[in-house]
Formats: sequence, structure tokens, C-alpha cells
Amino acid sequence: MTWLQALALAIIQGLTEFLPVSSSGHLALSGRLFGLPAPDIAYDVLIHLATLVAVMLYYRKTLWNLAVGLFRPVGQTGFAARPWRFLLFIILSTLPTGVIGLGLDAHMETLHDNLLIVGSCFLITGGLLLLTFRALRASGSLKDLLDMPYWVPMVIGIAQGIAVMPGISRSGMTIGVAILLGICGQQATRYGFLVSIPAILGAFVLKLPEMTGSGFGMVHVAGFLVALMVGLLAIRVVEKVVENNRLHHFAIYMGAVALITFLVEALT
Repeated sequence: MTWLQALALAIIQGLTEFLPVSSSGHLALSGRLFGLPAPDIAYDVLIHLATLVAVMLYYRKTLWNLAVGLFRPVGQTGFAARPWRFLLFIILSTLPTGVIGLGLDAHMETLHDNLLIVGSCFLITGGLLLLTFRALRASGSLKDLLDMPYWVPMVIGIAQGIAVMPGISRSGMTIGVAILLGICGQQATRYGFLVSIPAILGAFVLKLPEMTGSGFGMVHVAGFLVALMVGLLAIRVVEKVVENNRLHHFAIYMGAVALITFLVEALT
């Protein structure tokens, strides 16, 4: 893997992990279209770790307030006002994500190599993003996440689990489904990113045993830093997009990239 390939993979991972466009789908397409290799396991683990660090850095104040609030009242608002209920919601979302993710894990290589499946999943993501426009317009009727019943975080967790499919965006699914379930855009976005922490951490831990004997070099360090910085930028972009009810604009992009994916599959 050359420096140019490594940096390209880091940028793709940092952007598409958080933008609602599917990182795995873009890696599958770019691998076929530009001949980008699958990253070695050490590099793959590091750039995914970078996206985990990006979420934790971006929401560091929220995470700190939640942690403090678990042990003493601090008069916070939002999620930190009810930290134990928020923690329960995270657990309820993470359980179905883990079950679905582990169930599909053995089939991921086959799914990744089939661009017809990847393109179809791009279209599914785009369709979901289109549906958010009407829901966000009804801003007066949208609700606080923590006032919702317990099945709501479980549905969000199922959506996140399905997003292991290449072409299905994790952020697009979690944020989009949360909005369609009646949760306000700001909380849907914040929860969508915070609930990714245990999911990304779990995937990181599962890949660690495969790193035995893997070497590290400056290219790994550079990839980590690039993915981290790009990831921080991508989180901010998604927040602003949802705030301005422009999430559905990504549906146009998803339709275009799905068409390209189908063409690449037909011609290669």
C-alpha cells in the first residue's frame, strides 16, 4: 500500500463514516474503480480507531457531563439531565446492533465484492434520507428522545446493525430512523453519533486478535491523523445539514453513486 493509497483510504473512511453515504460501500466501490487495495488489518483498525476518537473528542463535553451525572446531579439539560435513562437507551440500541453485526460478519466479504448489492444498498440509504425531509419540517411535533418508549432505541439499534451491509450508511440509518420515529433533528444526530461509540469499539476489539505480527510505520500514523481530522469535520457537516433540514440532499448523491456502482459492476 503506497502513501497515496493510504491517505486516500483514510480520507474516505473519515468522511464516509459520518456523512450519511456508507464508508464500507465507498471502500468497495473505490477498490473496484481505482484499484485501491483493502487496507492491511493494522491500518484498517487504526483508521477505524481514528473515527472512534473523533466522536469522543467532538462530544467530549457531553460525555463528561453524562459520566458525572451518573454519580451526582449536576443540573444539566438534554441527555445529561437523565444519564441513567440515556445509558439504558444506549444499551438497548447496542444489543440488537451486536447481534445483527455478528450474524452478518461471516458474509461480509461476499457482500463487499458484489457491487449489485452495494448499489442497491446505496439506493436504500438514499430512499431513507429522502423521507427525513417531511419529518424534519414538522419540527413542532418532534419529541425528546428520552421521553420515547423503550422500543425506540431498539429500533435504532436494529437500523445500526443493518448498516454493516456495504452501501447502508450507519449514520444515515441511525439519524434517519430516529427522525422518522419522531425525534428532533439535533437529538437524533447527537444520539446517532454517540451510539456509534460502542459499535465502533466492539468492531475494534474484534479485529485486535487479527493484528498479531502486524507492523506499524509512519504511514499508519499519518492515516490515523488524517482520518481523525476529516472525521471531526464530517461530524460538524452532518450536524449543520440536519439543523438546516438538508439531509435529503444526500439522497441525490446516493442515487448518482448507485448508478456508478451498477455501471462499474456491469463493465468490470
